[in-house]
Amino acid sequence: MGEKALVDGLVDEAIALVKKLDETGTPLAFAAWYYYVDADEWQLLLASTALDKLLPKQEAAAYRKVIDALTAISASTLSVSDLKIVHSSYPLLKALKFLVGTEPQGIARIHFSNNTINGVFIKEVVILRSV
Repeated sequence: MGEKALVDGLVDEAIALVKKLDETGTPLAFAAWYYYVDADEWQLLLASTALDKLLPKQEAAAYRKVIDALTAISASTLSVSDLKIVHSSYPLLKALKFLVGTEPQGIARIHFSNNTINGVFIKEVVILRSV
């Protein structure tokens, strides 16, 4: 199975989304493009303590906040199907936060491939924020 490439346009729009969520009072503690080998697809993982309060019972409300920000940035390549809102305690996030940290409102483009962190294999990831 060939690995799909993550295009720069998606990364740029993800960064714009992170900044817009900061502006609208839903600052993200974690944002990263993660490659799911089994599904052969990239997903933008998003986590925030503000969104944690809505998960899992009000998941639709959590997605509504993100969709509103996505609409506000007029995204042309990034869509809701690319997003996955996860709880801040999601095991993968814990593994990645152990290794990488950014400023609370900082943005980075930290790329890892074919690594194992705390027993979690990571085929490929591009971390934008990890607080």
